[in-house]
Amino acid sequence: MRLFLAIDLPEKAKTALGNQIEPIQKEYPVFNWVNPRNYHLTVHFFGETSKAPEIIEKAKNILYDQEPFHLYAMNLDFFLNHNITIYAGFRRERSLEELITKTRGAFEQEFQETKTFIPHITLARCKIPSKQQYFHLMKKIQRLDVNIEFPVREVVLFESIISEKKPVYRVIKKISLADRI
Repeated sequence: MRLFLAIDLPEKAKTALGNQIEPIQKEYPVFNWVNPRNYHLTVHFFGETSKAPEIIEKAKNILYDQEPFHLYAMNLDFFLNHNITIYAGFRRERSLEELITKTRGAFEQEFQETKTFIPHITLARCKIPSKQQYFHLMKKIQRLDVNIEFPVREVVLFESIISEKKPVYRVIKKISLADRI
């Protein structure tokens, strides 16, 4: 199984984010847009593993005292690697950073995460266009206002099932945070 731990957005936040990026989706229909039902913020990627029960138990143990918190989207931006990944970025949140530190610390022996954590939700991927198209896209993305906020009361262990069209995410286990909100 290909597993990852994530923060799943409430349906209301998924719908709001989908509606807010609709203008750019219409302008760039050839991009590989993520379906709003799949919006999530990845906490830790485990990759191919059969250790779901161990991951669940360890996650419960390290998150037992993690208090719920709120996340606030603040902008659209993109990563530039072999392609362009458009994402919604979030304001820094101490509780989220503590969650990431705990999670990475607990799983670093078996499932080392080498990427710097940038809180984001992937919205689309596309091939790198010409310089002129790139700068045009950059301006459009930076002008688009994103405004969502939501409470985080749980993390979810997902299985990513790779299909020919787009990945399908199946919930393996929801792990509640210490509910004090």
